[in-house]
Amino acid sequence: MSPIFRKFALAIICCAAVFADETVIKDKQDMDCFVYTPDPIDPAKTYQLMVGVHGARGNGKNAAGLKSWAERGDVIVIGPSFDTNGGFQGGDGVHAEKLIALFETLKKTYKLRDQMFLYGFSAGSQFTHRFTMLNSKWVCGVSAHSGGSWATDGYGEISTTAKKIPFAISCGENDTQFSVAGYPYTRLDWYKHFKEEIDKKGFCYIGGTWPGVGHSASAGAWDLTKQCFQVATGLPGASATEEVVISDAWKNLDNLPKLPSSATANPKPAVPNKATQEEVDKMVPAAFKRADAEKIPDDALIVFMKKYPPALWKDKPGSAKLLEQCKSAANAWQAAAKDKNIWNDSLKQQFSQFTAGLDLKAE
Repeated sequence: MSPIFRKFALAIICCAAVFADETVIKDKQDMDCFVYTPDPIDPAKTYQLMVGVHGARGNGKNAAGLKSWAERGDVIVIGPSFDTNGGFQGGDGVHAEKLIALFETLKKTYKLRDQMFLYGFSAGSQFTHRFTMLNSKWVCGVSAHSGGSWATDGYGEISTTAKKIPFAISCGENDTQFSVAGYPYTRLDWYKHFKEEIDKKGFCYIGGTWPGVGHSASAGAWDLTKQCFQVATGLPGASATEEVVISDAWKNLDNLPKLPSSATANPKPAVPNKATQEEVDKMVPAAFKRADAEKIPDDALIVFMKKYPPALWKDKPGSAKLLEQCKSAANAWQAAAKDKNIWNDSLKQQFSQFTAGLDLKAE
């Protein structure tokens, strides 16, 4: 590997060299709450609190899959544990009180923003969206997926106090079972009914269903979570430095209050980081040489194109092999997204941006 390309690769690694540290604290029910913090913590920095709520037979370990978000360096993640025999899915009572108490406790140790971002799947989805309806002042955004029930038909109420909080909701199209015998809807049908109800009330939301997906957390749901986080917090959704593309399918984004950060409440689709011509001139000759000498891994090529789209260098002498490898990597990326049933408008926009100059279509 050439020194210049090695320097580029090391820069990527160093930017991501933040690790998540796990500690466990007790809540007011003497249950474990798992806390994941960036390591190291910057005492002068203000962090966004993310809450990952477990399912019906779980606990807070790994924060419902959100543990790794602490490695971004701008987020603290918690996984509270709830009494799974105590009806925590209602998002109220002692369950709501202890989440608020945990938030207040953590604020004594860390500098935190004033509101939490909530994520939940299945029973966790039930808790997060109902808690938000009842306690909207504590929440900046909620991502809730594949709930067995939703706050309609006497199973909770949709509160318009939460209508300006971004909601990301979804369900797999094969998730057609009744969560509990006697419920009025299957998971998929209840998701659709809830979506219709919040749409009537003018909520800020995005919804999705996933072909071929049953009762499991899908890549599509994670994509909506990232979008919702970015919309809700003004922080980049993909990492501490990289924005995600905000889908046009969002409803009522313009009704959101102005965010306290420098970001707007209605962020525009992300564009590739713009490299200066000087950076391009220094970087691409080394990349050309490497492509002439070996097959560069596809993931490295995707990262490279996001920083240096082919349109910036495709006409330079010696680019042929790198262009060939980039086109192959881009086609593989597109095919993988289609195989996983996540080839949505957001990914199509990303694809079009980082393949600019390759004459490929996001079909």
